[in-house]
Amino acid sequence: MRSLKDPLAPSRRVTDRPLAVLALGALVSALIALVGVAVSWGGETPKQPRRVTSSPASPAPTAAPAPGPPTRPLIDSNFPDPSVIKAPDAYHAFATNDGGRNVPTATAPSATGPWTRTGADALPALPAWAEGGRTWAPDVSARADGSYLLYFTAQERTSGKQCLGVAVSTSVAGPYTPASDSPLVCRAGRDTIDPAAFVDADGTRYLLYKQEGAARDPGGLWVQRLTEDGLSGAGTATRVLTKSTAEPELVEAPALVRRDGKYVLFYAAGVFHSSEYQTRYAIASSITGPYTRGTRALLTTTGYRGQITGPGGADVVHDDTDSHLVFHGILRAPGANPLVRAMYMADLGWANGTPVVRGSAVRYEAESGRLGGVAVKRKVSGASGGTTVGTFDNPGKYVELDVYAPTAGEYEARVGYANRGSGPAALSALVNGASPAPFALPADPAHRFHDATASLTLRTGWNVVRLAAPAGSADLDWLEIS
Repeated sequence: MRSLKDPLAPSRRVTDRPLAVLALGALVSALIALVGVAVSWGGETPKQPRRVTSSPASPAPTAAPAPGPPTRPLIDSNFPDPSVIKAPDAYHAFATNDGGRNVPTATAPSATGPWTRTGADALPALPAWAEGGRTWAPDVSARADGSYLLYFTAQERTSGKQCLGVAVSTSVAGPYTPASDSPLVCRAGRDTIDPAAFVDADGTRYLLYKQEGAARDPGGLWVQRLTEDGLSGAGTATRVLTKSTAEPELVEAPALVRRDGKYVLFYAAGVFHSSEYQTRYAIASSITGPYTRGTRALLTTTGYRGQITGPGGADVVHDDTDSHLVFHGILRAPGANPLVRAMYMADLGWANGTPVVRGSAVRYEAESGRLGGVAVKRKVSGASGGTTVGTFDNPGKYVELDVYAPTAGEYEARVGYANRGSGPAALSALVNGASPAPFALPADPAHRFHDATASLTLRTGWNVVRLAAPAGSADLDWLEIS
């Protein structure tokens, strides 16, 4: 369910940040547009993602701004653990069993839709070893001869444990026929789930999966080299990731891509029916690791500000120009019975090799930027990490931050701040030397930290955001882009 279907497809290169010469007069003029800007007081602070670093200058972008990030599902009914593949005729999606079908399917003319459920079952007949009703997390990939492989999870009749199987079809839509009367991967006393195919640059096939742990064995994510036809294992499987103390409950749902010579492993952490369920990533120089975890979760309920709940079960799909992360989110309240998980898709970009997903908040600490006339303040009560930048009390003082956008368009920007004056203050953001956007900072006699929101137009890749205060007095904690 979670593999890059065309791992050798060309990727959009990261667009680097520009060099901008910024005029102070534009900062002052931004104050005029302060009325009507949304302000949020207090509230939950999203988990802090990894900061990204700036890159050399690049030409100005030519792409027109795209619509805002999708927070509505592409398939608004139960379609969990989605796997999407681009075929010559259309895009095809496959999901965990639902409505009496072992592997439900959907199609679309483009990766972003519109998606239509076909009503077909890609795997109408299970192998003899499998019991119906627990066919999870299918993954479809192409073979060099034009045929297709479907890896799936099913319940083994004798043990009752989940095992992995494989089926073959000459058509991407199926029907798929089981390739063997025995499971492909099955371990006594342990559930083995969530298969994800991966084809390396040299054509070698691999299968990633999650295996349940035990008292003295943490389980985790494994990678198994396969035979050329993808129907059998070759050699010994290697465990590449186990749950860390910073991650909720467990890890599962692997999806592997190769980017600039590195292996990027997407995976889910937490329990699938919980709002804590999230998508994370780890990076390695070798397919068998060691993998270094990203310092932030990639997709979380909090990062989507509750607009998507429990984003996980991710897959990567590449169209002719862009990459997308497809995943499921809980439509009904966590714990509802039956559980309904819809299919979502978000633009995927790469900031110096680090994945960035549109719509999920990324935070940039003010002290990591380039400072003009302001200083870093430490041991500040109520500030993120105890550190802020300030004081902004005239238009000549600023902080410049490099921020990354997976695609061009309108982004929500939030700033964490403390108004240090006795009256209202203002903060203005210049993006790539133009388009000033205002943040209104109401007075607070207690000088507590709050956050304010504005809309920024960003180009694909790196952008320079200069923040300054044309009026009042304030300290800046962070800038967040989503």
